[in-house]
Amino acid sequence: MFPRHFVTIGRLRIEDRRSNVFALAVLSAGGLVSSAVAQNRVSETVHNLSASGPGRVRAASESQVCIFCHAPHNTGGERPLWNRNLPITSYQIYQSTTLDAQLGQPTGASKLCLSCHDGTIALGSVLSRSDQIRMSGGDFIPSGLSHLGTDLSDDHPISFFYTSGLAASDRQLVAPSALPTEVRLDANGQMQCTSCHDPHHNRFGKFLVLRREFGELCMACHTMDAWNASSHRLSNMTLIDSPTGDWPFNTVAENACRSCHRPHTAGGRERLLIYENEEDNCLSCHDGSVARTNLRTEIDKFTVHDPRRHTDLHDPTETRAGLNPHVECSDCHNPHATAPQSPLAGYIPIGATLTDVPGVTIAGARIEKAEYEYEVCFRCHGDAPVPLSRQVQRQAPTENLRLKFTPGNPSYHPVVLASPSADVPSLVPELPHGSMLRCTDCHNNDTGRRAGGGGPDGPHGSNFEFLLERNYSVLDDSLESEYEYAMCYKCHQQSSILSDQSFASHRNHIVEERTPCSACHDPHGVSRTQTLGGDHTHLINFDTIIVRPEPTTRRLEFRDTGRFAGNCTLICHGATHVLRAYGPG
Repeated sequence: MFPRHFVTIGRLRIEDRRSNVFALAVLSAGGLVSSAVAQNRVSETVHNLSASGPGRVRAASESQVCIFCHAPHNTGGERPLWNRNLPITSYQIYQSTTLDAQLGQPTGASKLCLSCHDGTIALGSVLSRSDQIRMSGGDFIPSGLSHLGTDLSDDHPISFFYTSGLAASDRQLVAPSALPTEVRLDANGQMQCTSCHDPHHNRFGKFLVLRREFGELCMACHTMDAWNASSHRLSNMTLIDSPTGDWPFNTVAENACRSCHRPHTAGGRERLLIYENEEDNCLSCHDGSVARTNLRTEIDKFTVHDPRRHTDLHDPTETRAGLNPHVECSDCHNPHATAPQSPLAGYIPIGATLTDVPGVTIAGARIEKAEYEYEVCFRCHGDAPVPLSRQVQRQAPTENLRLKFTPGNPSYHPVVLASPSADVPSLVPELPHGSMLRCTDCHNNDTGRRAGGGGPDGPHGSNFEFLLERNYSVLDDSLESEYEYAMCYKCHQQSSILSDQSFASHRNHIVEERTPCSACHDPHGVSRTQTLGGDHTHLINFDTIIVRPEPTTRRLEFRDTGRFAGNCTLICHGATHVLRAYGPG
């Protein structure tokens, strides 16, 4: 039996030929060495490019193992006794707006690795031989995930200084002093290929220094707020095998970071996403094949937040999404933090699916983590509102919903603050005075749980206009019915409205004159900065297509004259109103 011999060079321990012969003999003697143990030695990995190597790329006749990387003599002077020329190419490096590290061209051990893995230098081209070693499986590294090429913009960044200052500024990186011993920076404190990969053993696959399962290797450096309680960490749903996805394990929890990210040859270069189109990384599971929520069905509906309509517009660093109109899944959801929503009854400020998402407060300030659902909505529907395909033309117009919901307005639906008025006799019994609403109480999936169906919650898509959970007709001459104004009747009792409990002519307007609720009422609120004529209490903000100024005075206004009383000056359905009074009874 041959003794085992090693050459120690710096951190590296290199076996000589006799040890390789011994290992091969043990394997051929009946598989006595498990695959994990066998992969502990370079001779049993695909980095053994000799003729006896186990990979599909190997030498035609060369029997030495270490020679493809190392030699005791005639090397180029690179440590550790490097037996190859270094690439002279200029690489396209990783770039991202969320990257805090300063990147340059590859250095150190990373450049050594690239002498094979960029595909520019033949595998058998070694310095210690005058002739190139001939390879039976092709002289250059074959195409595939291991062939990185000279474009490294789709690969995890390398050759940067991993410092405590970097970790502090990023806030999602572990301090260098807290890195596990397996994850090593080089002598200069730089992150290199060898921080994640050990080319001499393959116990964990891909020559990794730690297991990939449950994100163990990724979490050695990256720390994500709320990750431990998130759906993507805990889900035991089985992933559907996909060549594009390249998922190494069965469940979402096991794949963890690898469910969405790929550290090399990523489709979505920024942030190393598997698929180039950002939404495909979500829809590959949220299409009914893996996740319980089939969102692809929702975004195929009539009115939608459809991320497929936008390409390369979203950026995590954007302050106002409306400045560059688009919608992507990550505008509303943080995939590292989103959690299942508990079926709680009653009002909650923000759902668990919106955990750790940026927002804009009612005062217009940007915050890193929204505390209320409406703050997430204000990012797009606030000070830089996105264009909408259809809007009701209002007497006091503004697309800025933040201004419409601001407390202190003449009137508003209680989304930001409960209504101070108790004069709403039409409210359904389960919605007492002082109740708060969320945007998704109205804008939601029409087949979701809140609408009595079994579909996913949230404003992803609806078969009703304005992305509403229920029907809400804004057309003049609509025939009143429970369905026609179902959105209003969700909170306001139809019997109360039609019996004129709060307004003496509700029935006359809605039933006899067939005037829609929206002709008089603006469902969000009326901003005090935009009020034009009238008092605008009770959400009065006339639809100017249906209701027009009185011809003589050119006035279009409602005046509040007390509890359940007021007067109007306008023209509607050909009828001229001049201080037309309404009162109780």
